[in-house]
Order: sequence, then structure tokens, then C-alpha cells
Amino acid sequence: MFKKSFLLLTLAYSFTINGAEPKFKLKELSADPVHIQEDLWIILEKAGMKPDTIKFEKSTSDKNQIKVKCDQNNDQLILEVSGSSEEWGSTFYYGLQKLGFLFPHPRIQKSPKLTQIKKHCGETYAWRPALPYRGFHLHTLHASEWVDGFLMGKSQIAEDLIRWLARNGQNAFDLSLVRMEDDLIVQYLFPLFEKARALGVHPGITIGIAFHQQNVYKLVSLWGSLFDNKSMKQIRTNFPKLVDRLPISFVNVEMGTSEFTPVPYERMLNWLNLVGQMTKKRGIQMLTKIHTSTNQYDDRYGNFNFLPQYADPSVGILPHTVFYHALEDPYAPLYGNENFKYMKDFMLQENSKRMTWYYPETSYYIALDIDIPLLLVEYLRTRTQDMKLLYKNGIPGVLNFTTGHENGYWLMDWQQALANNLDYNFDPMISLKLLGEDISFWKKYMTWQKKHFTDLGVISIVTFSNGGDEIAPAHKILKRNLLAELNENVMETKKEIAALQMALEEMPTPPTKGIDFELWLHTNITNLRVSHALYVRLALLDKDSPIKKMFYLEEAQRVRLEAQVYMDSIMKNYNRYPESFVYKKQKNPTAYPFGYGRASSNLHFWKREEMMVQYNNYSVFFMNIWDFGDILF
Repeated sequence: MFKKSFLLLTLAYSFTINGAEPKFKLKELSADPVHIQEDLWIILEKAGMKPDTIKFEKSTSDKNQIKVKCDQNNDQLILEVSGSSEEWGSTFYYGLQKLGFLFPHPRIQKSPKLTQIKKHCGETYAWRPALPYRGFHLHTLHASEWVDGFLMGKSQIAEDLIRWLARNGQNAFDLSLVRMEDDLIVQYLFPLFEKARALGVHPGITIGIAFHQQNVYKLVSLWGSLFDNKSMKQIRTNFPKLVDRLPISFVNVEMGTSEFTPVPYERMLNWLNLVGQMTKKRGIQMLTKIHTSTNQYDDRYGNFNFLPQYADPSVGILPHTVFYHALEDPYAPLYGNENFKYMKDFMLQENSKRMTWYYPETSYYIALDIDIPLLLVEYLRTRTQDMKLLYKNGIPGVLNFTTGHENGYWLMDWQQALANNLDYNFDPMISLKLLGEDISFWKKYMTWQKKHFTDLGVISIVTFSNGGDEIAPAHKILKRNLLAELNENVMETKKEIAALQMALEEMPTPPTKGIDFELWLHTNITNLRVSHALYVRLALLDKDSPIKKMFYLEEAQRVRLEAQVYMDSIMKNYNRYPESFVYKKQKNPTAYPFGYGRASSNLHFWKREEMMVQYNNYSVFFMNIWDFGDILF
């Protein structure tokens, strides 16, 4: 058995190193030179250059490379792009990156001067992607700029994102569909998906079979999900109504009725096989998300989330991890898990049997990072570390779950995209280096976050509990002490105070020069949250002394108001989607009536913690902003 496993891993490693094609493939897709040319004109115009400053010539070759030729008399560069049908577009964009064009955010372009570009005359660059398939899952179950862009008709937002993907060498994306009329979904998505395909990016959709959580688009009704024949009939009827009208390459299917509640195992297996057969017949790929939730177990089949291992090979998988922890981090206490090493093992087990893409995250909405906001540079380390593991083990794809690009989270997604480039040698700071950042500071700051937030568990203190944690404390998403529990446990409160004090003592202070001002603002907010959490817990510790309690709460308020000044600056200067509702309330088709940045706009969770201690009220409904009924049903 050991020899067989070793042989499989060796072969998997060889296929990536030697550039062999993966066993399970999407239908071939090639970028259209006309659309690449149009995008090049957009880039040059934004750089203040003439449309003919850079031209390209395309040829087909086994080598994905780009040669820079210069016509000094006409101040013109000609990029000779050669490559495979599927990779020539990414090769072209890598050539632009080597000339100095950077696209860290869909609405940020950093352009070189013409004199800088000319320094590359005569050079040749090879495009070496780590994985054949790399891209992003846009989690449009949470209200974001992408809900506006893809599902509410503000197509410029969506087009900017699609161009960002192509410009950064990404060739796949999908988004979660919500319960809308099929005609409206097709009206919005068809032209956008055609645009993606023209740039060499595979579009996909995420739907549920009977998944009732968070307004997910689903094929089977709640009543129908209780019966075998009825549910199978609904799948056969409803699946073609939408899928046959969209130019997609793959479908991402949610299992169960929620991420915590299974359906009968045999029924779910029949559903998976049926959808797998229907997608195979249409020349598209089916993938299903492998959740990290626990406490769903069957004596015959084991963990419900691993049920696809018994499905037909047409059923691909997306092994999922949550929050910022890496596959090999020894401690990742989320959803009842100790770590995610078992997910890595499952991924390696299934890789030779079916299409297998890793499904990690770079932003988390439920009071853990992007809506606090915390700038968790741990994502830079862990996602890059995971990419290296995928490459070495021959995993052919990654589809990274992302909530949005504001509140500094464009940095995490850009790093994820850059990590796919073998020339960067899995450098966790390549994004910061390309931006010209003060690497000495960021190295200290990343080391500090890993030590205190991850290794010493401070992340569970500086993040906030969500409604699910407070409703069912025995099944918290992140293992933590709720304030209600600390209120009854002096020893745990003292432990958290000591951990926060040590983190503050060793905390690196961001320099005022050599660091992007937006990132500087977010780093200061993150650091202030550590101080804020400390004062709240000191107030809790001295709850029986009204004077001391009020003093510490006033200190917590002072820190929050200081952070609010930084947050106001961010919203004023770095809200790149003013036409969207990132920081606002707005009616939309998701289960959330406000954008993911709404809670961060007024530091709602910070104030809620203060008020909980002040009024000794730890109810889930105290200062609650969630509609639990809408989210669940």
C-alpha cells in the first residue's frame, strides 16, 4: 500500500514538473486576440500612452514565452507571444507584468514610464504557472461589489473583475447564484461570461441541489428534498432550464440542505451522480464543495462531506478550508476541527480519481476579518504555503473563496494570484515586494501575527463571535471564549488579558514612510483592535468595581474612536466602488441587507463588545444586525 501511494505521489509530482496535461480537464478555451488587443488599448490609455506604443504578435508553440522587440525610431515595442492555445493569453499578460504593468486591484493599475519599458528590449520571459487551473470563487451569497456587478446589472464592476483575473494569469472563476428569476440571471450573466471566455477565463456558477441556506439558487424544493423520485425529477427538470442558457465551463454544486445538515446519504449520492451525468453530457465539469463542518457521520459512508469519494468520476471535488489557516498548520480550531490535515489527505487520495481543485479562502465575512476590519497578513503566508503544497503534489487546480476586495483584501487576493507563478518561487511577500513596500517592516509584522494571532491563539480574542456561535456555543465556528463565558470565568479572562498584553509589548509599529498609506491605515486599525480587546476584558475583570469598569470602557471607547478616524479615511479615499453598497444598506438579492463593509464603517462589533460589558447583556439579539431567518431559510 505504501509503495502504491508513493508511486501515485511521484507521478503526480512529475506531471506538474514536466508540464504534462492533467488527467481531468475542462473543455479547451483560448483567449481571443481581438479582445486581448482591446484590453491592451485600455491599459495603455490608462497609462497615458498612445494605442500603438505596444503591439503584440501571436504564434502557437509548446513554449509559453514572450520576446520584447523594440523599434527605437518609433518608440514602439512589439511583444512576440508564443504559447499553447490555453496559455498564450496568460503569457501575454505576464509579459506586461515584466514590463512594469501591475494590477493589484480591479481598479488599480500601476504603470511604468516608457523609458523604463525600453530597458527590457531584447529580453525573453517564460510563463510558468504552478497549476493548470487557477482562479477565484466570488462568494456572492454575501452582499458585495460583485453582487452589484454580476447580479444587479452594474456590469462595469464585473468587467473590471474579469479583466483583473486575466491580467493576473487566472483562468477560472465562479460565483454563487441566489434565488432570482432564470431570465434575469441569464440577462446579467450571459454577456459577462462571454467576455470572460474571450479573455481565456473559464466561467462557472455555484448552485445548490437542495441547499436552503443564505438564499442559494437551488434545484430541489424543501418538500421535494424529502423524497427520492420527486427530487430526481426536479433535478432533471430544473437543471437544464438555467445551465443550458449560460456559456459556462463548470458547475459548483453544494451538498446537503446546509453546510451543517445532511440529507440521507444514498439520496445525496444519487443526486451527485445525476448532476455529474448531466454535466458530462453537456461537455462541462461538475465540482462539489467538501465542507469542513463536523458531526455529520454515517456508519456505512462515514463523514457526509466526504461522500463524493463514492460518486462517479464525473463528480469533481473542491476540498475546502476556512479562514486563513494553511493545510499543514498544526492548529486550526474551526468548525470543530483541530486542523485541516485530514482535508489535505482526502485531496491527495481523490486526485487521481476525479477532478480535484483546492478551495481555500482569503477573506471571511462573519466577524472574523473583512467586516471588522482586520488586515490579516497571515493570509499571505498560508495561501502561498498551500500553493507550494499543491504544486509539489500535482493538484491541478485552485479556486479561492473571496468575499470582496475592499478593506485591504485586494492584497490577499493579488498575492494568491501571484503565488501561482513559479518565477516567484512561492514567496509570501511577492505582492508587497512588487508594490515597493518596506519589506523589513512587513517581515516583522508577518512574524508577529503568526506568533501571536496563530500560534498563541490571539486571533480568537481579537475577532468577534457571530450569531451562530452565540446561539449554539457548543458548535462555535472558531474555538473561543464568548464574552458571556468570560463573564463567568475569571481565570480565562486573565489568560486572555495576559496574551493581549504580550502581543502589544511585541507589536511592530508601522512606519510612516515606505508603506502604502491604505495598508498603513488598516495595519493601525488591526493593532488598535488588540488594545481595544484588552480594555474590554479589563473592564470585564473589574466588573464589580464600577469606577474601574467605567475607566476601562472609556479607554476602549477612546481606542475605538481613534480607529474610527482611520476607518473614515479609508472610506473617503479608498472606496473604489462608490456605485456599490460595500459600506451601505441596500436592498439586494442576498440574505444580507448591507454590504460586507457596513459593520466596519462604524466599527459596530467593537462597540457591541463594549456595550455588552457595560450593560451586562450577552444575548445574541443584543445589538444584532443579522436576520437569522433569512440566512437560514
